[in-house]
Amino acid sequence: MPVNTKNMDMQDDILISYLLGEASPEEIKQVERWRKTDEACEGRLKEFRLLWETSKNLMDSAENDADLALWRFREKARERANTKDHVLSLKPKMRWLSVAASFLLIAGALWFYTFQHRITEIRLTTNAGTQNVILPDGSQIILNHRSDFEYPSAFSNNQRLVKLRSGEAFFNVAHNKTKPFLINTGKILIRVVGTSFNVKNKNGNVEVIVETGIVEVSKGGHTIQLTPGEKTMVKRSSKTLEKYRSTDQLYNYYRSKEFEAQDTPLWRVVEVLNEAYDSHIVIERKELRNLPLNTTFKNESLDKVLDVISRTFKINVERKRGVIILK
Repeated sequence: MPVNTKNMDMQDDILISYLLGEASPEEIKQVERWRKTDEACEGRLKEFRLLWETSKNLMDSAENDADLALWRFREKARERANTKDHVLSLKPKMRWLSVAASFLLIAGALWFYTFQHRITEIRLTTNAGTQNVILPDGSQIILNHRSDFEYPSAFSNNQRLVKLRSGEAFFNVAHNKTKPFLINTGKILIRVVGTSFNVKNKNGNVEVIVETGIVEVSKGGHTIQLTPGEKTMVKRSSKTLEKYRSTDQLYNYYRSKEFEAQDTPLWRVVEVLNEAYDSHIVIERKELRNLPLNTTFKNESLDKVLDVISRTFKINVERKRGVIILK
């Protein structure tokens, strides 16, 4: 009996949402009705399930990163949608088996490639200073002090995956539309093609600020896109992703060696100074927190910066047991 290709029509995004448990009640009903209309429909759903399970385990399976697996799954689904052939000469069961066999071949090829080329992981840690890194694809990375970064000696054929385990880095990614650049921070997955942006991973809390291009940030199956001048701040315990406007250039201090404040509230300046100098500055009075500072510090010592702040706002700077108090 010929396969009813009309019944095969079902949006890939709905099937993906269905398998991930993210579909709406109406979409669930739609898929349930669809899968019962024809044996081929059930076969197609099985193929999608296989894609998902294989994507979770294929390559880097030890990491068990759900967002990375989800990204791979969506990419495979898009590839299938773009090359879909409605002339179905095989029975659904045979097509399902052919998909499984194809993934086994891919897994074997990946293992052989890795073994032959002996790709190794390079891990860099910075202490007091910054470090410039050129990746195998020509992408340029600047690591801030106290950062832990890992990348392979060579990238695979379909992606460029690196890990920012902790700390902060500025990425200027080489453009390659066929090989996306992925940054794994543990709980957050960042995806770009060719762009520049800053990433901070502090105690599992991740901040991303975009300078050029488009950056895609994913967590727990949710994704947002950031454009130039936008940022996201994702707390370790947060289940949502939100974006904001970036209001200052202070995050650039470790690249530019400057602290540029333009109507910047004092609390924000203090926050960055504590990061840059490993200091412990506190603002004693609440009414001081939002005082606007307009100045640029170029390679100044912390004492010099504090002296300018003291004279600008006519406040006292007191040091007590390692703590610097603005009062």
